[in-house]
Amino acid sequence: MLITTCSHCRARFRVTPQQLNTKQGQVRCGRCHQVFNGFEALERFPDDDTGARLLAAREAEEASSASPQAVDLDLSVEEAMPEIETIDPEAPPLPPARSASEPPPAAPRLTRGPTSAPELTLEPPPRKPVSRAWSFGVMLLATVLVLELAYAYRGPIAQRYPALRAPMEAVCAHLECSVPWSREEALLKLEDSELLEVPGKPTEIALGARVRNLASVAQEYPHIELTLTDLTGQAAMRRVLRPTDYLGRPLAQGEVIPPGAEVALQLRLETPRIKATGYELLLFYP
Repeated sequence: MLITTCSHCRARFRVTPQQLNTKQGQVRCGRCHQVFNGFEALERFPDDDTGARLLAAREAEEASSASPQAVDLDLSVEEAMPEIETIDPEAPPLPPARSASEPPPAAPRLTRGPTSAPELTLEPPPRKPVSRAWSFGVMLLATVLVLELAYAYRGPIAQRYPALRAPMEAVCAHLECSVPWSREEALLKLEDSELLEVPGKPTEIALGARVRNLASVAQEYPHIELTLTDLTGQAAMRRVLRPTDYLGRPLAQGEVIPPGAEVALQLRLETPRIKATGYELLLFYP
């Protein structure tokens, strides 16, 4: 296959040896209508050596004739090359010639890309505006729930936040309730307890002990269960002592055992009908 290029507008044409030999290679461009020598820009593509033979024949003619004849410029592309096919100048160049020894190029592999499913857009249904009555009812129920929880856990809340105890006690004064203090009997410890006979009074005994608060918060005064045993180790008498009993005075409002503090108690008891030889003490909250 032979292709020549116009030296004026660079248009490319596919030509045949017969077309080039008609006027010794002089042809007229069908695009810019300028005359140019088709042999000068002749290109040969694979499996076709016709262009080389034409170039060799043209050089032999020029060598044999000293003065070549003038070219008829009226020759148009249509007259010289009635079957010339114009090639787009902006088209990419053809691939170079491949020798017979080179293996044929591998066929391109076609891969199928992932096909995406069509996207469906679902619009949410329109929301109905919430009525004011419904909003007021929800807020009222939430407020009641908060108040009920505050009443049920008023003791732990006051212990965790001591600044809230005074306003909570003021509210409880109108509701006829109280704000309890901590009542963890496991964090109370009895120390240095003893039971002695009162000199000169064989029917009386004296009980002495110390109660320590091991909690990190203040706690209420506990009740004390006193059990007296006889010679056989059996319980001969059991009595529950309230704070007013072992303190010997009524408790003031809000009087508690501070955290880490201890309370000393002294108590005399009459036992006219039994002879106590042992005792047991137990701290508890009723």
